Amino acid sequence: MPAARRRTHQPSHRPAHEPTHHPALPTDPPWPATVDRSARILVLGSPGSGKTTLAARLARATGLPLHHLDDLYWAADWTRPDPRAWERTQRRLAAGPRWIIEGNHLPTIPVRMARADLVVLLDVRPRTCAARAVRRALAIRRGHHDGLPALVRARAEAGHPVSATQDFPRLLWKIARFRARSLWPAIEHTRDNPHAALVIAVGPGRAHRRRARLRRHLRRAGVSATILTVRQLDAVGEV
Repeated sequence: MPAARRRTHQPSHRPAHEPTHHPALPTDPPWPATVDRSARILVLGSPGSGKTTLAARLARATGLPLHHLDDLYWAADWTRPDPRAWERTQRRLAAGPRWIIEGNHLPTIPVRMARADLVVLLDVRPRTCAARAVRRALAIRRGHHDGLPALVRARAEAGHPVSATQDFPRLLWKIARFRARSLWPAIEHTRDNPHAALVIAVGPGRAHRRRARLRRHLRRAGVSATILTVRQLDAVGEV
């Protein structure tokens, strides 16, 4: 495989663009009140960032129906759906009056973003995400199938051998490149819905420096957001 060129995605610069104003969120105390008034919550982040766990916490705290995109995306043999059928599935989910949708699938983010009241984006270090992905894969190999998508999990529990992921090296590469190739496109999609509140939660490890860098980039991109730490998210549901 040829070596990939190093390329960092930077927010677009629009000299005449006015910042996109999202609803202000409380930061002291943290954000439970914002969650309480949100009927449709979108949870995004790198594989291994903790978005599945966070989405489950939010669902317990709010009673909103929870949809894990991986459960709907992957067939039992790790095959992908037809892109047009997958977009129809996204539109059906997003049309609902109340939901939490967890998962990235960048090409269909605009479908969900247009309906969201709250967007939560987890920004966790790649090495942390990769370590979690490795631990999850090892747990699956030992017979703990909770980390598998629904149809793959059902096949495993029926006694059939399954792999931990569709392509583990590709998953690690996706994690390594998430900040450069996926984080900023996801943030800039919030322009499609200026009425949605945007929360970016920074994971442990130089969180102060990371928050300062995010604020600078957000100002340049003309996007308003509340930046918290992942620990502050624990105020929801006291988990």
